[in-house]
Amino acid sequence: MSVYLRKFRAFLRKNQTARGLFLVALVILGAIAVWGGIRLALNTEYPILVVSSGSMCSPSNCVLPVGSLIVIRGQDPSTIHLRDIIVFRELLRPDFLIVHRVIEEGPNPASNVIGVYQYTIPIPYLGSAILQIRDFMYNSDSGQLNPQGILVIAALVVALFAFEVMEPGKKSSSPKAPDAVETPDSETEGTRPSRQD
Repeated sequence: MSVYLRKFRAFLRKNQTARGLFLVALVILGAIAVWGGIRLALNTEYPILVVSSGSMCSPSNCVLPVGSLIVIRGQDPSTIHLRDIIVFRELLRPDFLIVHRVIEEGPNPASNVIGVYQYTIPIPYLGSAILQIRDFMYNSDSGQLNPQGILVIAALVVALFAFEVMEPGKKSSSPKAPDAVETPDSETEGTRPSRQD
């Protein structure tokens, strides 16, 4: 096994494109692992959400303004109380999530409740930026990628590979020792020390 690992490391040292792709893959796998850990720890499939409507921000009492990053914890629906803020699936559109305050007692279908609001992540403008990117990339009504979103993704992939192809000239050969000075052979022949008997 260690022989294969050494060969792989040697290959990555020689090939910058492979090294870049390997690092991108590591970052993606790390992000997936962190997201999976957060989902597991908070017991919900959507642990962090961005508020995208103003329903929780009335003029008299703005609890969750548009663009707020909120943390959700999965919870048994029978333990939800009045005045809790919950996230649930809309009955007619199950892929559409709603954030609302519980205002009356009633049955909460366990399959519809995603979780209970815990707190807001205090990073200004991040949620709004996420909403802007989402609106640029996706059609909110259909959930499909917009054509400009596909073009942006394709342009980024092409640009990454173009930069990798254009930069191989930056590799330099092994540097020479600074004290060594090259001289033509014709000059050095006449200066050799003569041997005295």
